[in-house]
Amino acid sequence: MEKETVYYSISQINEYIKLLFDNTITLKNIYLKGEISNYKGRNKSGHIYFTLKDEKSSLSAVMFKYDSLSLEFEPKNGDEVLVLGTISSYPPSGTYQIICKKISQFGLGESFLKKEQLKKKLFQEGLFNSEHKKELPVYPMKIAVITGKNSAAALDFEFNLKRRFPLVEVVIFPSLVQGENAASDLIKNLKKADESNFDLLIIGRGGGASEDLNAFDDENLVRTIYDLKTPIISAVGHEINKTLCDLVADRYASTPTGAAEIAVPNIDDVLNDIYQQKNYLDSIINSYLMRIENKILNFKNLKYFQNISEIYTNKENKIKNIKISINHRIDQIISENNYKISNLKTKLSLLNPNNILEKGYTIVTDANGKVLNFKDIKIGEDIHVKFSDGKIKANVKEKE
Repeated sequence: MEKETVYYSISQINEYIKLLFDNTITLKNIYLKGEISNYKGRNKSGHIYFTLKDEKSSLSAVMFKYDSLSLEFEPKNGDEVLVLGTISSYPPSGTYQIICKKISQFGLGESFLKKEQLKKKLFQEGLFNSEHKKELPVYPMKIAVITGKNSAAALDFEFNLKRRFPLVEVVIFPSLVQGENAASDLIKNLKKADESNFDLLIIGRGGGASEDLNAFDDENLVRTIYDLKTPIISAVGHEINKTLCDLVADRYASTPTGAAEIAVPNIDDVLNDIYQQKNYLDSIINSYLMRIENKILNFKNLKYFQNISEIYTNKENKIKNIKISINHRIDQIISENNYKISNLKTKLSLLNPNNILEKGYTIVTDANGKVLNFKDIKIGEDIHVKFSDGKIKANVKEKE
């Protein structure tokens, strides 16, 4: 059976080709060198369309408006340039082109190329990742600023920091900010500040052309900033010309004024916040006191507290009555016990042998004091006879 032929639409093929382009890693963030041609300036949307060519081939190119803001020169036909971009397909026309992110003039572009290669390397290592960035202190009281000696930037940093937050102490670490020895001098001052117990560090200068900012793209300087213990703000390049220091720092500002706004709060906002907190605490305290006063008032309004003297008198009378009852009962118990004692005394008196003897009776005992009955007495036996007022010893002669 003959296999059925499948026909694809032009759109399907062009979309498939675009997928191939977009999923090819080699074509992403690719560097090209070429000559500009067919350049006609920006269109109404602000985009730039041109052609890149060499001795044998040409390639369509576009730079969209947002990325074109970073251009530091006005391109023209015949310019030798270095380009960073991504190769992609445009399905409606079935063409492919390079979408440019960066364009620099060849010659000047060598440093740009090195910077982009270093940037890619450091990015892959994770030095720019947000999870490595430290939180800035809310109220920094001591800030170190690493910037040019006696520069306008140093004055701007100090003035704006003090203007916003007069309580802050600002210490300037004068440093070289451009030239061959600038990176090592910046590193030295950064390490010194990091070991001096500052709450926050700021590194920066008053902007400048790309070639003036090369020191802030130094790899050792970038790694030093990454390893700092103290949070740091970088304010070196402008928004369209960020340095690698700006990317690795914990926060970035495009100007010294912007860095001050990030670094410290506005004192007026702080005072207003304190005032709001005071009012909040006052309201809580007043509300609590009002609840206590209402509880006391409710207690006072209870009937028990309205007749407090009467309650006291009643309680006092109750206590007096209880006392009288107790005393009466004690007297009663004492009287009953006295009566019992008296009866016992009477019984004891009746049973007392001496009382019987006083009535004329005697008690007869043997020599050992044993009481003898008549039947126990034997003739010829010595006996003792006890009277109420004395004893006699006798010998039994006869029993009747």
